[in-house]
Formats: sequence, C-alpha cells, structure tokens
Amino acid sequence: MDNLFEYSDNLNEPFQAFSGNWTTVNPHWHYFTEMIYLQKGRLAVEVENREYLMSPGDLVIFHPKQIHSIYYFENDYSLKNGNFRSCNKTTADDLLFYVLKFDDMVLSNTTPGSPKLPRLLDNSTQIKNPMNLITKEQLQYIPTQKHFENCIWEIQHKQFGYDIKIASNISLIITELIRIWLTKGLILSSSKSYSYFSNTDFSVLEYIDKHSSESINIKILAKKCGMCYSNFAKQFKAQFGKTCKEYIEFIRICKADTLLLYTDKTLDYISQETGFTDASHFIRTYKKIRNMTPKQRRSN
Repeated sequence: MDNLFEYSDNLNEPFQAFSGNWTTVNPHWHYFTEMIYLQKGRLAVEVENREYLMSPGDLVIFHPKQIHSIYYFENDYSLKNGNFRSCNKTTADDLLFYVLKFDDMVLSNTTPGSPKLPRLLDNSTQIKNPMNLITKEQLQYIPTQKHFENCIWEIQHKQFGYDIKIASNISLIITELIRIWLTKGLILSSSKSYSYFSNTDFSVLEYIDKHSSESINIKILAKKCGMCYSNFAKQFKAQFGKTCKEYIEFIRICKADTLLLYTDKTLDYISQETGFTDASHFIRTYKKIRNMTPKQRRSN
C-alpha cells in the first residue's frame, strides 16, 4: 500500500505555482502549505475528514501535516445537511484552478516586532473550527486571482527577483487570510511552539504512514521521540487533536479509501492491506470515522 506522505525539497524549491484541472488527488499530506484557488467549475475536497465544496472564486488552504484529497466524481455536487448530493454532470474540461505550494518560511514581515506570519499561519490550525475554505464573498475585496496568476507567471519566466515577487504575493494572500481568521477566533500569540514529533533523524508521522499496515506499538513510538508513554500521549493529542491510536486508524482509513473508491477489491482484501485485523474491524472503524459504511462510500 502506497504511503500518504508527499516529499518536497523545500531547501532547493521553496515554492511551486501552476494551474490544473484534474479531478482526482488521492489522500496525502506534506510539510509545506498548499493553496488552491478555483477559477472555473466546482471542486469537492476533503481535509482531515471535513468535506468542502468549492465554487469559482473560493480558496482552500491545506496546512502542513493535514491529510487532504480531491476525489474523482462524475457529478457536480451541492451541500445538504453537511453531505454532498449529486447534481449535474461535470468533467475535467469544466475545471480550472491555480495551485500554490510553499514553505512557510518564505513569508515575510515588514513591521518590526509584529507577530511573524509563519507563526500566525501555524496558530491558525488551532482554531476550534479550522477555516480551510475561504469563500469568494470573504475574498471579494482581495485580488486573489491576480496574486496566483502573478506567481505562476514568475515561476514560468524566472526573471530577476522572481523569488522575491512570489514570496511577496504569497505573503499578501496569507495576510488577508489571517485578517479573516482573526474574525473567526484566531488569537495572536508570540509564544514559541515546536513539534515534539519530528527532527532530522525521525518523524513520528512518517513512521506511522510507512508502517500503518503493521502492528504499531505506541510505547515504542514514545521511546523513539524521547518521551514516556503518558507525556507522549498527552502531547500527541494536544498537537494533532487525536490520540495516537485514533491517528493510526485515520491513516489506515485514508489508505483504504483509495482501494475502496478506485478498485473492486473486497473488504477482506482491503482490511488486510491496510492493517485491520479483519473486515468487521475495518467496517466498524470506517463507520466511526466516516459516519457511513465502506459499502455506502463505494456506492456513493
């Protein structure tokens, strides 16, 4: 089973900018920030088990370590009671979106002593109801499309100072997003935060991703992070919003979705490939996380 982790060379390629129209991106995560601005069509995205439907002019942001995906669909969708319902047929020809991927450290500040943008961007994930989707109405006074197009042009032409101009455009977008988040509960904080779970030698998220189909001993993970079990459990829940056991289950379900939606493999096969003890265990866990059975997900 393929890993969900997407590698990036942030040192040599701190940002990417391009346009696209594909309708399928399997669940994955990465250490960089990604933003998608929808120019044409409708786009269904899923972030950490939250579903969003994008309309033209909307923007979605994927923070580092957030598992996200764009599922293939034969129909357009509308939201009803928090769930997608089928509407008119749509294809890749109906879609056009712009993508920005960047290391948060490219963001700049101009006011001495003001909270640093990378830190504020990191704080935004702590909002009780994370705002991954920013609507056209919220962006109506911001030339968001122009900022994305400027970045794409600079990447394509690479004229003198292109990296400065790209970083400036990204900083302008993030500044506006932070202003929106401030009205939704974001708290400005200069307190230092850091990850207990990754360093140059070991990343607990990459380890779980790579070994999710195996039996993972959480006490061993705690030891690899240099912590006792109780402290590891406490810090993991605080940083990721899930217990380590819940996170492992979530990773397995994300990998199962790829087999469930794009193959005709049996539930017995999928459960064995993704680390569940049997099909019954898989179905129970799937229903707990997705609020539907694997069969319902596949038929939908």
